[in-house]
Order: sequence, then structure tokens, then C-alpha cells
Amino acid sequence: MDELNDELLKKITNNKIQPPHRNFKVERPQQVFVPLTFESSTEEVKAWLEAKSFSKETVEHLGILTGAQLFSLNREELKKVCGDEGNRVYSKITVEKNQLEKSRGESELQEIMKRRQERIDSAN
Repeated sequence: MDELNDELLKKITNNKIQPPHRNFKVERPQQVFVPLTFESSTEEVKAWLEAKSFSKETVEHLGILTGAQLFSLNREELKKVCGDEGNRVYSKITVEKNQLEKSRGESELQEIMKRRQERIDSAN
């Protein structure tokens, strides 16, 4: 029993000193940033769908739409067109739409602040 404990203790301490060598490499695809906006053309929509790694069928079905048309689709419509992948498409579109609305909101706020500052400056 002592031999077993000694061997186990050696294994444990060796692993702490020298972690075991692992022969695997995780390859990650290079991230490609393709923006999607309400003004996106059909080519840009297709490029966005491909960059998000959607299936060939989904790219073919939705790649004929403009950005505004794609943003107008709801979850059920996307499920009918894309099948099981419809939920994922809807999720990605929703994220893009929210980012666009957030950035538009920030730029509108900046414009309002700029006009108010100009009024204050002209009053002085």
C-alpha cells in the first residue's frame, strides 16, 4: 500500500512541477468584420451572412435582400425561410439592429448637445 501511495504522490508532484504536454491546437477562424446597416446592399447582406458562417442555403435565401428588408423580418418569417437556423439569424440581426440604434442614439444626443452649446455661445 505504501508503494502505491508513493507512486501516486510522485505522479501528483510531477504534474504540478511539469504539466503534461498536450498535442492539440485550437484553430479559430479569423474574425472578419462586415457591418450590416439599414442601407446595406444585397452584396453587403450576403457578405455579412457569410461572415457569420450561416449555411449556404440561408445565404442564398437571404442574400437577395437589402439591409432594410432583412431587418424587417420577424423570427417566424426567418424560421420559415431558414428552418432551424432561423432563430440564430434572428438573434444576430437583433444584435446588429440594437448596436445601430444605440450608435444612432448617441449621435443624435451629440447633435443636440452641439446645438445647445452653439445657442449658449451665441447668447454670450
